[in-house]
Amino acid sequence: MSESVLLTDTDDVTVRQAVAQLDGWRADCRTPEELGTALAEPGVRALLLTTSDPSALRAGIEQAHLRGVPVLVGCADEAARRRAVELKAEEWFLLPASADEIAARTWSAVARGTMLSMETARRVDQVEQEQMLHDSLTGLPTLPVAIERSRQYFKERGELVVLYFNFVRYSKIEEIYGWEKLDAVLETTASAVREFLDDDDLGDSRVMVSFTNDDDFIFFHVPQSGVKAASEGEITEMVTRLQRHVGAQIEAAHGEDIAALFDIYVGRAHLYYNPKIRLERLIYRGIREAQNASRSVEQRERARRVSDLKTSLRDRLVYVDYHPIVVATTKEIFGYEALARGRMRTLRSPEVMFDVAAEADMIWELSRLCRARAIEGMNTILKGNELLFINVDPHDFTDPAFTEQEVADPSRVVIEITERTAIKDYPKFRDRLKAFREIGYRFAVDDAGSGYAGLGSIANLEPDFIKLDISLISAIDTNFIKQNLVQTMVRFANEHGAKVIAEGVERAEEFKTVQELGVHLVQGFYLHRPQSAGASVIPHVASA
Repeated sequence: MSESVLLTDTDDVTVRQAVAQLDGWRADCRTPEELGTALAEPGVRALLLTTSDPSALRAGIEQAHLRGVPVLVGCADEAARRRAVELKAEEWFLLPASADEIAARTWSAVARGTMLSMETARRVDQVEQEQMLHDSLTGLPTLPVAIERSRQYFKERGELVVLYFNFVRYSKIEEIYGWEKLDAVLETTASAVREFLDDDDLGDSRVMVSFTNDDDFIFFHVPQSGVKAASEGEITEMVTRLQRHVGAQIEAAHGEDIAALFDIYVGRAHLYYNPKIRLERLIYRGIREAQNASRSVEQRERARRVSDLKTSLRDRLVYVDYHPIVVATTKEIFGYEALARGRMRTLRSPEVMFDVAAEADMIWELSRLCRARAIEGMNTILKGNELLFINVDPHDFTDPAFTEQEVADPSRVVIEITERTAIKDYPKFRDRLKAFREIGYRFAVDDAGSGYAGLGSIANLEPDFIKLDISLISAIDTNFIKQNLVQTMVRFANEHGAKVIAEGVERAEEFKTVQELGVHLVQGFYLHRPQSAGASVIPHVASA
């Protein structure tokens, strides 16, 4: 029988004493860099980690589990114990521990690992089968199931209406807020759609997602006997009501900003049963036809939005919500971020507004209007030494109309580099920033940790403020990896004379956590909800 190995990152004598109690085992101490390779060696039965480095701990556990090797973790404190549990180590113990306890924990980890392997295999089979039937995220039946359920109805009636519901800009939600938020929005959407259909004339329709974990839905409408199939006008009217219903549910559950990104484009295909054509093939062709039709609707809507944008630029139909940025330790207002929003319903969301402007090549015109609107409120909004944060894309610096003289008092303004587009020529861009900085402007890198706004931007732009992306702050109170990343960023900022701003703080627990991590400034819905359209008042900041 081959020798069993306890692979470990510590040469502690107690560990060796514990291994001596395990018949036929030996301890093999390796450096963190060697563990990955050593896990592939013959005889490794378990991995014991005592590192206090969260990244090394995560890497070690993930590598071990990929090899099917169970892990036990020696934890220096309660925080380390929680981290081990979060990372799904099979066993843990608090240091210092006796040789007897370490030996017992090792046997337990091996036993758990064996059971885990058997359970994992069973669950894989179960998941594979379940995902053929239902989408795990929305709970809706998958396409193959819906086709089987509709087969007999389609044959008996002889016709089938396929509706393809294209939920546009859901990818934008994921890009801005992260996949967890989009998953939550999709769950709300599916629930709202089912609720709507239960009360609608099309309640007998079959509904399913187009692909598992995707964000588009497909409806099969099989008309009841003696009832005409829904007409184009009836479908349009139904979609309008559905859009209002789902939009209201999303706004109630996730807020106005996310609801503003919600929209539906619907394509329709009317199929007639033909026994010469395989039924599945006929339906799949109908789905493609309906999908293409939804894209045609989307193109028409885009043209309408461009027209709305031109009207907004002409009539200056943009307002600004001044969103407070507060000192983390005292909640005193440090400054305000000027958030531009469209007055027209179709352009209420700034993300939508700027997407339309990019398509229509009117970014400069929209950026000029948004900056002008933001600056107009400086005298009434700012008090004392408070600063105004204005979003500016790198592309705006090539606009001849954007100059250092745009603001009367540059020392009150922080330019947030939003990076909707990548910075391609850093030396040239830094020279442009230098001219602004020399007369008093300060700079912030927006959404650090997301998209282009990575460590390269921070190093190249040398900002006065580093704004951490909402995806890094969301649920930070329960995520040790996020906490360590933020702590590292705060340490970096302190060493380089910058301040860290945590944006997207929505809960008291998140606020308390970023305070404890040393974050300098905070903004988010926990402190202030955006004003309604056209409001230009100083917002109230929530108290502790």
